[in-house]
Amino acid sequence: MVRTGKLNGKDITLSSSLFTIISYRQLFGTELFSDVNKLDENFQKNPDDVGNFIDILFRIIYVLHKPYTDRTYDQFLQELDFSVLNNTKELTELANLIGELLGSVKQDHKDENSPR
Repeated sequence: MVRTGKLNGKDITLSSSLFTIISYRQLFGTELFSDVNKLDENFQKNPDDVGNFIDILFRIIYVLHKPYTDRTYDQFLQELDFSVLNNTKELTELANLIGELLGSVKQDHKDENSPR
């Protein structure tokens, strides 16, 4: 699945596939869906832990954008300044795109094990 959103005022293409899960683990050493769950759980429990929230959010954005860039994660982040955090509309739209892209993977997985 492929979707386009805005980040820092520029179009950014995001896509998900089975490889997204593997790539995320290879790049960051953690499980993608465990980190997705941390976004919800940690931010609700500790809204002051913005640094952890931002780290996970941008890791996910990067891995979904990775098929369309040659930049490393560090290079990807270095091209963004702090103003990207002020654009809550863009970040909210990206979060919704992430939910759409990864939600379909989680939903398909749940359906597979559902009683028929």
